[in-house]
Amino acid sequence: MSSNGWEDWKLYERMVARLMADELSTDLCVTPNASIRGSITGIKRQIDVLIETRHDTDNTRRVIVDAKRRKRKIDVKDVEAFRGMMEDVGATHGYLVCPRGHTAAAEKRAQTSVSIRLLPLDHLENFDPRTWPSCLRPKCSKGRIFWDGYPEISLRLMDSSGKEIRRAFIHSVGKCDFCGVFHVECRECREILRIPDDDDADVGHQCACRLPWFWLASVEMDDKGAQSAELHLVMGHGEVRTVNRRSLSTA
Repeated sequence: MSSNGWEDWKLYERMVARLMADELSTDLCVTPNASIRGSITGIKRQIDVLIETRHDTDNTRRVIVDAKRRKRKIDVKDVEAFRGMMEDVGATHGYLVCPRGHTAAAEKRAQTSVSIRLLPLDHLENFDPRTWPSCLRPKCSKGRIFWDGYPEISLRLMDSSGKEIRRAFIHSVGKCDFCGVFHVECRECREILRIPDDDDADVGHQCACRLPWFWLASVEMDDKGAQSAELHLVMGHGEVRTVNRRSLSTA
């Protein structure tokens, strides 16, 4: 158990997810503690960090990350097992992260589709996911909200003199690191909204600002039958923008 009361492995996985989200392009989204049903094995595969396209139902650029917190180096067997999981879940690339490094043979076996990264354990000292907001889903008592995107919405407004100005509104979007439900935080009023994807009667959610847009989640399917939960920003003039997503294990 770590000094902040979280299990060491969980803390390590969340730190890797946070570092990945901070480094990636904004057109990719990050899901910690993801679950995908393998197309070969037919069983649910737990993935420490899942990286996918943010704005559309496209699983052809899927990247997975395995955060190994162990006392030995990554070896050839670790790489081969990881490549097998990549194939099972349809990942095109993968990252093996370990604090102890890797053997020369493991590096040769990794080749181009697998990257091995070193992450020293001293990075954990000042990392505390307990500061993240708690999940707002009533049945989820363990989850914390993992923010992985910051969509901006611009409006043309008139000032007091009648001059047109452009005003930007920033939001945080993310998902629970335990149950996966979407959340949105408005940077204006600081209200956090929970956006369910499993409620067919849901008509959308607005924060206290009551501006001309709302948030709605749905389940979509790609051309191979794989399902994803997607978070949408719906503008008043009919524009719909997908701002976050996560693959579902029911494919």
